[in-house]
Amino acid sequence: MFDAVPRSPVTLTKSEGNVGRVHQVAVEEALAQLAAASANFGFLLPLEPLLLVYGAGAEADAYDRPKRSLAQARQFAEVLTAESVRLLGPDSSDGPVHRVLAELRRPGDLTPDGEAGPDDRSRARRLVRHCFDLGVWYFRLRTGVRDALSFVPPAEWEDAPVGSPHRRILMREQVTGLATRVALLDEYAPVLRRSFDRRAPETATHAPLKARSALLEAEWRAADLLTEAGWAVRDDSDAPHEPLVRGVAVRGATQPDQAAGPDYVLRVDGRPVGTVEVRPRGKDLRAALARPGEAGTPSTASAEQRMPYTYATDGVRVLFQNGDDPEPRFREIFSFHQPDTVARWLREAVADPQAPTFRGRVRRRLPDLDDDGYAQSVLRSWQYDAVRAFESSLRRGERRAIVQIAVGGGRAVTAVTVAYRLLRHARARRILFLVDRVDLERQALATFAAYSGPGEDGRKFTESYRVERLSSDVVPSQEVVVSTVQRLHNVLSGGKPASGVRYRPDLPPEFFDLIIADDCHRSVSSRWRALFDYFDAPVLGLTATPTDQALKVFQGNLVSSYTFADAVADGRAVDITIYRIGRLDTRPEWAADTLEELDLDAKETLGHRRSVVSGQALHSALTAFKEGLPSMFPEREWLGSENVALPKTVVYAADDRHADEVVDALRTVFGQGPGFCQKVRLNGGSPHLWLSQFRNTVELRVIVVVGPLTGADIAPVECLLFLQDVKSSNRYFQMLAVGTRPIAPAELRAVTPGASAKTHCVVVDPVDVTRHHAGQSSTMRKRGREKDAYEAPAAAATVDDAEVMEHWRSFLRAGNGPARELITGTRALTEGDVRMLSSWAESLARPPHSLTAEQIWSAYERAGVTVPDPRRPRTPKGPVDLLALVRHEAGLEPRPRPYRDQVFERLDAWIDHQERGGRSFDSDQVWWIEHIADGTAAGGHFATASLDTVPFTLRGGTSGFLRAFGEQGAVRLLDELRSVLA
Repeated sequence: MFDAVPRSPVTLTKSEGNVGRVHQVAVEEALAQLAAASANFGFLLPLEPLLLVYGAGAEADAYDRPKRSLAQARQFAEVLTAESVRLLGPDSSDGPVHRVLAELRRPGDLTPDGEAGPDDRSRARRLVRHCFDLGVWYFRLRTGVRDALSFVPPAEWEDAPVGSPHRRILMREQVTGLATRVALLDEYAPVLRRSFDRRAPETATHAPLKARSALLEAEWRAADLLTEAGWAVRDDSDAPHEPLVRGVAVRGATQPDQAAGPDYVLRVDGRPVGTVEVRPRGKDLRAALARPGEAGTPSTASAEQRMPYTYATDGVRVLFQNGDDPEPRFREIFSFHQPDTVARWLREAVADPQAPTFRGRVRRRLPDLDDDGYAQSVLRSWQYDAVRAFESSLRRGERRAIVQIAVGGGRAVTAVTVAYRLLRHARARRILFLVDRVDLERQALATFAAYSGPGEDGRKFTESYRVERLSSDVVPSQEVVVSTVQRLHNVLSGGKPASGVRYRPDLPPEFFDLIIADDCHRSVSSRWRALFDYFDAPVLGLTATPTDQALKVFQGNLVSSYTFADAVADGRAVDITIYRIGRLDTRPEWAADTLEELDLDAKETLGHRRSVVSGQALHSALTAFKEGLPSMFPEREWLGSENVALPKTVVYAADDRHADEVVDALRTVFGQGPGFCQKVRLNGGSPHLWLSQFRNTVELRVIVVVGPLTGADIAPVECLLFLQDVKSSNRYFQMLAVGTRPIAPAELRAVTPGASAKTHCVVVDPVDVTRHHAGQSSTMRKRGREKDAYEAPAAAATVDDAEVMEHWRSFLRAGNGPARELITGTRALTEGDVRMLSSWAESLARPPHSLTAEQIWSAYERAGVTVPDPRRPRTPKGPVDLLALVRHEAGLEPRPRPYRDQVFERLDAWIDHQERGGRSFDSDQVWWIEHIADGTAAGGHFATASLDTVPFTLRGGTSGFLRAFGEQGAVRLLDELRSVLA
């Protein structure tokens, strides 16, 4: 390997006489012959002869005497460890080099006797390669020379390809000859070792060598990362002799002008496509990506020669820049991209030169929402705004964005719309949809299956794109993968969550083009946040309550906000009323909830003292709750403890033991059995089965839970009872959200007989949790305020109401009214009419008008213009109700009435007319007629498909309707009711 072998730095202990000099010359000649015979360790002779002896010995014995080879490798490690401490100081004991040294020193069977097996040979060969790699590290540390040094497998290992130049060269010098020379040096090795052990530390050289060592460590780590990602790391001199593989990282390449080149050139299918710059830890990696004269820039190379992919690394962090992106910019990634990924990128760039990358396709191929048919259908106004805002953020190259949509606002539909458009127009390859509970995973899969984009003629999402659930053992290759954060984290941690995420070749960081995280305020906890850092993909976060922690992880990029107050104003949520119970004695309890369960505010510490209602105070609180129900819901009849009209109620307990106590106390106070109240464990078991029973049956009235029912859709809930204090404001608002979902009156009455409509949710508060959070600013309620149970009614029309009414009238005067035939009311409303009214109302809700049906109707109501029927409950107003106000402004209806009042007035007149004509209905038939009227009042039109939804499914759905009226009679009746009621 060297033209001449310099005199080795050997100092012998014999006298300086002729015998000593002859002995020293003999040793030097033997070492020189050994260096010439060794295919891999001769370069170490000028630096440390002992390393040559032990390395060549391990090399010579690896096949015939593998156990002796292992012993030689360990001697090599001991010498190199001592030499490292001598040169770099005793504190240099970290990094991949020293981890390899530790593996070499690991004890094992050192007995040379016995027949060697394949496992022994395999390990010996592996350790010989480790010795070579460590020898190269030592050579570069001592000399500062970064010349390429290639490992040559001995012929007897059968690793060198048949006919290769390496194999032919090795056949001239058999390994047996190397073994003979090693044996001749056995008697000299102890002398060399004693001389080595007496060598003094070179403290004067520590500083410059440490700086060089840091760079070498980074290069070592970089080679490991490249190998892990599937790149074959080779020296420049290896390239002509290596069989063709897809991805090769060539080390030590130089430019044609002999200038210093990048540390690695990446080749895919033989073509150079990218570079890797390596810097020591602590150095600026961005500067490495901005090297002057970069080969990846179009100005310095032709389209065929340019290398668009640029990496910089210190062995831990990896920065990447794709020169094909519009406005290329660097970003930090978990590890290098795989060769197959780079090859696919190259094919995509050739296929679409104007938009060669996913980011380019988002910018050039993704049409505006209006151009894609979304303006008048599919999306509600806030969903439309959220999708448009996120896509604008993505076009700008922003990697993370968060969207706030209040509970019940349709986050899932918003997410599916984003996925659909990116798959269809930007040719996204895979999209990951993350949730934090199994039941939400089921809901997400159902939403994808039911979704149909505009222009698809009813074709469902899953008919165009494959959607699959992530399993723990097989990674799906479908266009959309749905998973819980827990399962994904388990997959990436190898079943060892405490060890953190690790590189997984079949699920590499570039596997997805987009990640959508629902309820992202939970996914950004310290335990799950690494998932976002692992994948090299933009992330869209969806949440009803964006916490400070979530905003920080998403870089403050809140692109769209639809708050709880907005939802209440739009009729998409019901407001909260507080019912306070007199101060009770509570017991303090230390709460040590896990971070991902608490969703703590940034200012809070893990664990806190909280007040818990227990013992006698618990019975007092529940008794007060029972006695206060008539004042909470004065429009209902209360017949005593047996009355099933008790609102559906969720009780928040402190822990499992407390929940058991609460269940027993509730059954005692209300005099009910097990079917009345149940504890629901949210972690473990099958909570979705209990929640489904709670949502859809009459019997189960109360559930007791520990923690928020995140994402649970239980619209019939009308009461929340807090029996523990809650320190986190975000957690508190998430607990409130389960009771704010609206529900159609018919659906409510199906599970709560005696109810008329859900107009509010009552929070029963014996622990003052509401006062604790009254002053907290929350994005959930950024407008308005909570109302106490005994708050005085609103005064007559205010200035704000007058402004609302004037803006509404200005909107109408500008010619923005609905179709004339709808205003005159000359025909019954059709399903198409209702869709037109909904679109019209959504245009009214957008800027600059920003008015909702509920806002406008409430203003007229407080002004005394409208005349509601006192026999009927007030319900949130929708687009159909606005027709009455349009007629009023046109002079056609002096006293506008709610659409529901009009529907039931028509129903009463129709039934009276039928009875006078001798037609009567039994109680079952009356139930069907009234609920059809209720559905008409809620939506403006009753579709036949509604017969297979709640509450009709409780009586058999369509089949039950046909049984009640007969097949022919049922069809005629439905047509007649549609004509009469609408």
